[in-house]
Formats: sequence, C-alpha cells, structure tokens
Amino acid sequence: MAHKTVLLCEDEMFVALDIQMTLEDEGYEVSGPFPSAGAALACLDDVKPDFAILDVRLVDGDVFPVADRLAKAGIPFIFHSGHADPGKLLQLYPSSLVCQKPCHPAALVDKLMKLHSEQMA
Repeated sequence: MAHKTVLLCEDEMFVALDIQMTLEDEGYEVSGPFPSAGAALACLDDVKPDFAILDVRLVDGDVFPVADRLAKAGIPFIFHSGHADPGKLLQLYPSSLVCQKPCHPAALVDKLMKLHSEQMA
C-alpha cells in the first residue's frame, strides 16, 4: 500500500497513541493526534489527508466542523466515539463509517481498509 495519511482527532492521549501506533504499524502516516477541532482544522489548511478518524467529543467541543470540512473535500472518515448515536451520525454523514468505543485499534484499521477499497472501486 502506498503511504496514506490519516488525520486523527482524539483527546484521550492513551487511546490516541494506541491508534497512532497501530496505524503506523500498518503503514499509514498519521497527522495528529489532534485533541481539538481547532487544531485539526488548522492542520487541514496545510494537509489533505486520505482518511480521518474522528472522536466526536474533543476538548473544545464536537468534531462536526472537522467532519463538515472533510465531507466537503470528499475525504472519507470514521467516527470513533462512545458517546454519539451511530444512527444519527450516519444520518448526518451517510458516507462515513462508525466504530463505537471501546474497540480494538485493529477494528479501526479494518474500517480504514474498507474505506480504501471503496475509494478504489
């Protein structure tokens, strides 16, 4: 797999580092982790990731401004949250995927591979 960049928004540092290490072990480059929507939005001014993993609740509020920007740019993403309603997320962002916390980071990699295969189709 060519190096693909994943924007990671996660405010729980141990969770973020676990996901980051798993993604890097699978050959992904990680942009982040960003604990706030503001920091992720600032990154998006300079970086266009191939995918994103978004925790819904961040230190400065909900991640939806980031999700909106990614959706507008056609960048696929996965919501990774234990607090949000998956049905509502999919209603708001029908092309997204949802992986509820707690989940093993390998489950996120499986979902990323699904997004990648959909992108290639």
